[in-house]
Amino acid sequence: MNPTWLRLFLCCTVLLISSQHVAATMAEEAIDPLVPMPSWEVLEYEQRAFLVRARSRIEVNPSEDSDDSWFMISRSSVASNSEEVQLEVLALDGSATYRSRLSRGREQRFKTYNFEAEHIDRVRFDPGGESSLPPDQWPVSSRQQVGYPTGAEGLAVTDGYALLVIAGQLLASGLDSLSVVVNTEFNFYLVSMSVDPEEQSVDADYRVVNSSSNVRGKRAARAVKLKVSPLGEQPDKHDFSLLGLSGDSTIFFDQENGLPIQLRGRAPRIGETQINLKSAELRSPLV
Repeated sequence: MNPTWLRLFLCCTVLLISSQHVAATMAEEAIDPLVPMPSWEVLEYEQRAFLVRARSRIEVNPSEDSDDSWFMISRSSVASNSEEVQLEVLALDGSATYRSRLSRGREQRFKTYNFEAEHIDRVRFDPGGESSLPPDQWPVSSRQQVGYPTGAEGLAVTDGYALLVIAGQLLASGLDSLSVVVNTEFNFYLVSMSVDPEEQSVDADYRVVNSSSNVRGKRAARAVKLKVSPLGEQPDKHDFSLLGLSGDSTIFFDQENGLPIQLRGRAPRIGETQINLKSAELRSPLV
C-alpha cells in the first residue's frame, strides 16, 4: 500500500475508534441515573393529632416496564379517608411519566395522569353504579389536557411523594440545592430544595424490618429544606401536600443509614407538626 494512503488509513482508524469511545462514554453518562434506587424499599410514617391517626406507607422498586425508571406506590389513610397513588418516575431526574390516584371516603374517584412533552393528559373515572368493577373500568367522567406553566422549562415535573427520594439523592450527591416542579391536580408548585450544612440531632423511634434491632433515641441527622412556591396560574385552591404537610418543610435523614426519619412543617387545622418514621425495610438488609 502507498505510504501516504497507509498513514491516512491509520489516521481514520484512530479517529473512528476515538469517536466510538467518546460516543460510548457519552451514552454511559446519559444513562447514569441522577435519582437511583434509594437504600430503602418501604417506609411507614405515622402522625397523631386530636385523637386522629394518619398513616402513610411508601414503597419504591425498579419499574417492570423500563430499565431507566422506578415505580412508587403510596398508601395513606386518615380516619375513614384513604388514598393510593401509583407513580412511574424516570431515574434520570425524577420526572413523572405516569400517575394514578384512587381516593376513597364519602366519595370514590380514580384519576390517571400521563405526563406528555407538552401537557398532562388527565382522566377522571367515577364509579356510578359500577363500583364493583376495578377503578380503571369505571365510566370516564372527564378528560382534560393540563398545560405546563411558564417557569417549568428545564425542570423535572413530578409528584409530591417523589420528593422523599429526590431529597435523599440530593443529600447523597454532594450538591447544595436542586429545584423541581410538583403537579397536584391542576396546580403546579416550584419546590426549591437546599441542604443544611450542619449536622443535627433528632429523636427517633423506628423499626428496621430486615434488621435485628429497633432504632431509638437521639440520631445524628442531615436536613434538606423544602421551600414551596406556586408556579403559574393556580386554578384550584392551595393543594400542595407532602405526607400531609402543606407548604415549606424540612426532611431529616439519618446520618448512618440515609433513611428519612422525620418531616417537620405545617399541616391544615393542626399547625406546626412533625411526622415520624415508624418502620422501614431496606433494599440491602442490615447484618
